[in-house]
Amino acid sequence: MTLIRREDGVIIIAVLWICALTMWFSLQIGAESRLQGEEQVHGHRRSQALYLAIGGCYEALARMGEPLDLGLGRKAEESWQPNGRPHLVEYETGQAVVIVEAEGRKVNVNITPPEQLRLVFERAGVAEADAERLADLVADFTDPDDFQRLHGGEKDYYERQGIPYPPFNGPLLSLDQMLLIPGMTPQLFYGYQNAPPEQNPYGGFWDAVLPASGSLFSLLTVHGKNQLVLDEDPWDELEEKIITWEKGGIYRILSLGRSFNGPPSVLMWLIVRYTSDGEKPYEVLYRKIL
Repeated sequence: MTLIRREDGVIIIAVLWICALTMWFSLQIGAESRLQGEEQVHGHRRSQALYLAIGGCYEALARMGEPLDLGLGRKAEESWQPNGRPHLVEYETGQAVVIVEAEGRKVNVNITPPEQLRLVFERAGVAEADAERLADLVADFTDPDDFQRLHGGEKDYYERQGIPYPPFNGPLLSLDQMLLIPGMTPQLFYGYQNAPPEQNPYGGFWDAVLPASGSLFSLLTVHGKNQLVLDEDPWDELEEKIITWEKGGIYRILSLGRSFNGPPSVLMWLIVRYTSDGEKPYEVLYRKIL
């Protein structure tokens, strides 16, 4: 009789374990299904945002060279000029916020001496000591010699730091190659840590993936001959400035795609040369999705 009771107890325990395992597997499968569903939704929204950003780029390319006087009673501020003003393009599934700027008004990091680069870094909010160090590191990264500046770094410095590549000893081909320089983080380069929404000049167009106004990304370039930061009025007064298209000029297009279905947003970055003639009056020099 005792043996039968023991067997009954073992059976009950086994059944309880089986039920517990079944419930656990069910919960795991349910959680994985939810995660897969969320990933699919996220991927679908990102794809939508990407196509919206691409649409915004094509809108900007189509408007390159647009005159200030549009005629037909349209105001000059309705035209698209390379002055950094955001333009909103509405689509059925979302919108694109498009910004066009002249690269020639930015500081060319390849030709600017360290003393001036330091001022650019300080303008972007970098502390004085860090700005001096970064300026020397940038200069050593791009100059052709192996002479190490006081706060810079040449090949042996990179080896000691365990960095798996040496400095270029040549010009940067794209601005985001600055992220290869020691100490140049994405947060510092794009200015994300200095861009709270309530202080960002993009106002209602602000988005977390937009580089901050006044960041290193917005102040620097690898094109043109400018070595000085241009003192300009605040962004909200740019509509009073006259910055028009120039034949042969190089321009930066930022197009932020946002789906009406929700985040994430996608930012597309183009560098184009305006040729002003032919069926396609532009040449795309660089493109990247941020």
